[in-house]
Amino acid sequence: MILWTILTAVLMLVLLIALTAALALIRKALMRVRKSLEKITMGVRAIETETSPLPGAIGGIATSLTGVAGGLTVVRDHLGSTVSNLVAAAKNAGLIP
Repeated sequence: MILWTILTAVLMLVLLIALTAALALIRKALMRVRKSLEKITMGVRAIETETSPLPGAIGGIATSLTGVAGGLTVVRDHLGSTVSNLVAAAKNAGLIP
């Protein structure tokens, strides 16, 4: 009976040591994850700081792009008429049927 009690105590001690070792490994892994998350947080804050002037400038950029779009519409129309004129000239010259 004493032998079984000693064996049980030894097995419980082995189990306790194994659980302690496993928890130490888990803690170590979680500390590495924490360091990675801290680096990510620092990077996100840096991006936030660097991009903070953008919201004020977006209105001006949108206005400029609207003007560019209008200019590109004019260019498209001119290119369309140029193509039409070239096709007509090629037909008159007998280059295309």
